[in-house]
Amino acid sequence: MRTVSATNLRSDLFNYLDIVESGEVIIIQRNNQEVARLVPAGGGNWRDKMSTKINLLVSAEELIQPLDDVWEEYV
Repeated sequence: MRTVSATNLRSDLFNYLDIVESGEVIIIQRNNQEVARLVPAGGGNWRDKMSTKINLLVSAEELIQPLDDVWEEYV
């Protein structure tokens, strides 16, 4: 991860775009405060990056069964 001032980014934009295209993230600062990040586009499927996987407490069949009876009891 690289940090660059907004002024330097503006003066050398295409160089920084090449860096981001190669996979690196660039933090953009204004007055020494982070204001934005340049990240590579199309980082793949966000689901693959999840660190926590969902565990169902019921079977998939039970999860997708019709709710007609339950709904009638509710109403």
